[in-house]
Amino acid sequence: MNDENFEKKLTAAYDKMMERLNDFLDDAEQQALPTLQRNLDKAKQQAIELKELTHDEAEKVAAYLRRDLHDAAEYLESSGKTFSNWLTFDLQLVEERMLELFATVADKTRLELEQLAQQAEKSQQYHTGEITGIGTLYCESCGCEMHFKKTSRIPPCPKCHKTIFNRKKLV
Repeated sequence: MNDENFEKKLTAAYDKMMERLNDFLDDAEQQALPTLQRNLDKAKQQAIELKELTHDEAEKVAAYLRRDLHDAAEYLESSGKTFSNWLTFDLQLVEERMLELFATVADKTRLELEQLAQQAEKSQQYHTGEITGIGTLYCESCGCEMHFKKTSRIPPCPKCHKTIFNRKKLV
């Protein structure tokens, strides 16, 4: 599988896994909202069973999802600001369905993710080649902003060509 097809596969898998996680959380709310990890594991397992992804690929996509949801929930909790502030760009430009799913999942998992945020002392890093959801990443080396309006593969920094990024952190 060439790099472009592999990137498309992981990008589509991220979006599909986010959709499944949202569906599982909708169902779980009626019974007693199970943990995010258990539901993410279900979405990951379904991708493996349907042969959409290998086990390793599903683990990678789930880790990307967990990281992005953690960042969103941490920002929402610590800032009291809206989801659009976290994205740091005009929401009109974002594919509406993915925004809706991402916001819904981030909101539903807020309490559980608050606990994770308290445990996390070091900010999450994003690396070139990984898949990320919508939002803005900042180059750790030069501060260059990269805006993601849809699920995408993270390229090297367009300014300095470094490969490590972070979300904007509150000071």
